[in-house]
Amino acid sequence: MTELVQQRAKRVGGRSARVHDSVLKSVFELLAERGVENLSIAEVAARAGVHETSIYRRWPSHDLLILDACRHFMEDAIPIPNTGSLKGDLIALQRDAREMLRSSRGQVIIALTQLQNANARASRHDYWQKRFEHLRPMFDRAVARGEFPKDADPIVALQTLIAPLYFRLLVTAEPLDDWPTAESVTRLLRSYAKPLRKKPVR
Repeated sequence: MTELVQQRAKRVGGRSARVHDSVLKSVFELLAERGVENLSIAEVAARAGVHETSIYRRWPSHDLLILDACRHFMEDAIPIPNTGSLKGDLIALQRDAREMLRSSRGQVIIALTQLQNANARASRHDYWQKRFEHLRPMFDRAVARGEFPKDADPIVALQTLIAPLYFRLLVTAEPLDDWPTAESVTRLLRSYAKPLRKKPVR
């Protein structure tokens, strides 16, 4: 991750924290309303109730401001489910992701895939690594219940589950409404199931 992105990721306290949160919330709201190309720092400042100089001082470029706003939103956009079973958790997770991606806020996230500079790539990588780590407890619980192999990589499973949604949105331009969520989760978990031992023939 680049130095600038690392600096932006640091938490601040007091009034600075309030300004930080207010600005990022305002940025994301305006992105959802008007799109990435029409973001105005003057409008962000007006909505957040701060001076433009306060924004430029903290975020030296549009891209860093947009990336920070999206990271800020995405941290809590999709809750970590705990339904009592791994299958239920993964179905809830994929459905929540689908609904978020279909929303106006989700379209902002999709639009940011067009940003291909070093900061954008580093920020996306950092976000997903942290997101996957936050989801790991789902699989820890599943291992304890005997629903998932202890030696399997949960990150690979999550990537397999999430990838089709982004493929439809970014590659084939297909709707998400008819994606078979429950069926895809069942197929995924079946691939991790231990094969039944055949009884010896006597």
